[in-house]
Amino acid sequence: MLLKYTKMNETQQEIRKILAVIEKWQNFLVMGHKSVDGDAYGSSMALYFYLQSIGKNVEVINELPITPLFHFLNIHTEVHKAIEGTKFDAIFVCDCGELSLIGKYPELHPDIFEHTPIVSIDHHNGNKMFGDYNLVDTKSSSTCELLYDLMEENKKEITIQVATLLLFGIIRDTNCFKNSIRPHTLEVTSKLIALQAEYEKIIFHSYKSEKLNYLQLYGYVLENLTSLKWGKIVGGIITQEVFQRYNIKETELGPQLINEVLSSLDGADFAFLIKETDSGDIKLSFRARRDGFDVSRIARYFWGGGHIQSGGAYTNISIEEILKVIEEMDVRM
Repeated sequence: MLLKYTKMNETQQEIRKILAVIEKWQNFLVMGHKSVDGDAYGSSMALYFYLQSIGKNVEVINELPITPLFHFLNIHTEVHKAIEGTKFDAIFVCDCGELSLIGKYPELHPDIFEHTPIVSIDHHNGNKMFGDYNLVDTKSSSTCELLYDLMEENKKEITIQVATLLLFGIIRDTNCFKNSIRPHTLEVTSKLIALQAEYEKIIFHSYKSEKLNYLQLYGYVLENLTSLKWGKIVGGIITQEVFQRYNIKETELGPQLINEVLSSLDGADFAFLIKETDSGDIKLSFRARRDGFDVSRIARYFWGGGHIQSGGAYTNISIEEILKVIEEMDVRM
């Protein structure tokens, strides 16, 4: 109990420090990791609109285009690739375990990043604590859950739009409450729904709107399933030729294939998905099917990251080498 109290006390102390930054200063820059997933997008955009709602000047940026999977929220045009301002009071980095994952901004704008306090809000294992302020709780289901705690402590109104974005991030990062949840996750979800967060809209666009060509691609992956360690590890490989065959862009393929299909195979310990991007790099995703396996170890090997039950990375090594690492690495806890 003492450890739990100490951890909670540290989290509350960091929340209060960050709220003091928000109260004192006016101009902020907000971002998530460059290849945004639902939690990175939900948290960075929720913070962007929340800060605006309390009278702050805010820019939100991302190095890569926002996936069309998230366009139903109708806010992607708010995100800019280039930094327009030259001076900020603080930089908020959401859902990011290390600063390099935001892209080339620190290299392109050293005058900004070397002289501006950085606020890291995150829940990933192995966070590098790169911020001047680090609100990091690895027990939190998502950065959006943690961000709600910060907003609630601030005693300011949370709009329907902000509540929807926070709920979106929680749903996407927990795979609709299938993993990484705790009682507090459901408490936060209940409060967000009470704030009129658009739960049905999120569920429909995230889980109930598959197109025929996507289902056909799933069929191809299943027909050509890769099995390692006598079926204990299963996965799919999608090259650019396959994406083009089904008229699908890699950036438009959501997590359903690995979350709902590959990781549901009875008898497997964990699943993987290997995708060739438009630029020729390889994008890796890993999902543990049950407790006792830390797939983030494989992701970190490829300079990625994630959680015990899910992880991802980008690499430029060959698929053959990737499969060898996946098969040989021990991820048992």
